[in-house]
Amino acid sequence: MKSILILAGRYSSCISTQEIWQNACQKHNIELEIMDLEHDDGQVTAKQYDLKSFPALIVDEKIAAVGHPDKQTAEKIIADLIQHLSLIHISEPTRPT
Repeated sequence: MKSILILAGRYSSCISTQEIWQNACQKHNIELEIMDLEHDDGQVTAKQYDLKSFPALIVDEKIAAVGHPDKQTAEKIIADLIQHLSLIHISEPTRPT
C-alpha cells in the first residue's frame, strides 16, 4: 500500500496532522511518504490529484482523506483501507446453460 501525505507547509496544525498519520500508519506497518506545498514534489503531486484542500492523504493513487483528523479517526481510516484491500471477491465463472 503506497501512502502519501501532502501538507500545506510547516505549520503547527500540519505538523500535528503529520504525527497523527505517521502513528496510524506505523501501527499498521504502512510506509508514509510526506510532501508539502513548499517543495516542487508536493506541488506536482497536488496538481496531479487536483487537490485544493490540505492536508490530504493519498493511498494507492486515490484520495483517502482530507483535513485534520484526530487520532481515532486516522486509525479508523487506515484500518478501513486495510480491510477493504484485504477483501477478495471470488465469483463462480459463468457457465453456459
